[in-house]
Amino acid sequence: MKTEVSFSIVFSQTANFIRNRFWPIALISFLLNLVASLLLKNTFDIAIITQLLQTGNPSGLPLLLKMVIIKSVLFIIIDAILIAVIYNYSVNDYLNTNTVFSRILPNALNIIGFQLIFLIILPVIFLLGILIFMVLGIIIPKMLTILLFAIVAIVFAIFFNALYYNFCGLITQPTAKSFFEKFAECNRSALIHWRFALPMMLIYLLIVVIISLLNNGANNNIFLSVIYPTLITILNVFTICFFYRLNMLLISNKSTLEPPQQNNNLII
Repeated sequence: MKTEVSFSIVFSQTANFIRNRFWPIALISFLLNLVASLLLKNTFDIAIITQLLQTGNPSGLPLLLKMVIIKSVLFIIIDAILIAVIYNYSVNDYLNTNTVFSRILPNALNIIGFQLIFLIILPVIFLLGILIFMVLGIIIPKMLTILLFAIVAIVFAIFFNALYYNFCGLITQPTAKSFFEKFAECNRSALIHWRFALPMMLIYLLIVVIISLLNNGANNNIFLSVIYPTLITILNVFTICFFYRLNMLLISNKSTLEPPQQNNNLII
């Protein structure tokens, strides 16, 4: 029997899933961020890189690029593990390491593919945006141009995050679909079901801003530098779970058959 899918239903079921598995998810998030934080702190000194860049030292840019690459790799690995953990707990009541490890590589490859596409698209969008706002700067007052730029930047941030987390939700459930089929489905879903994505992204960005403000000045404290990213990671898990739950409910709602077992497990 088909039931209407609403934001409140998806959000409450996601909250149930996280609440019933909060401590293992929190522990995994903490350990991942602890390893990442220790690795970065023992590999780079941000103060030295900043000083080199400010003095115009040519060795500063390669160090900065290296740090960005390593951070990006860590970001991909952490998200790939989190998606695998979400899938594991959607089909198991315990942490099955075989299930988790079997899904990390496919998840990582899908995330890399997603990021590569946007690395190609973003420079084009950025250049077009610069040209448009340069023209607008001539036609309309400067303050209005800055306001429009801020609005466009916020809208783009919401849209990009909605696409990314929707994509993560889609790849959580293993399917025979190719990467490009998943990517196309992600874009269609984000546009069609914007009434779900928009409020979730607004909640996500609001919490990120609050945590970032609380995190101000915590870089010199190893404990706080791990705790705050852990909170962001748990928020990421919640957001991925939301889109995973949404996609599974929409699939179930299209069929008159009994929903798959993993759907039922997800809301326990």
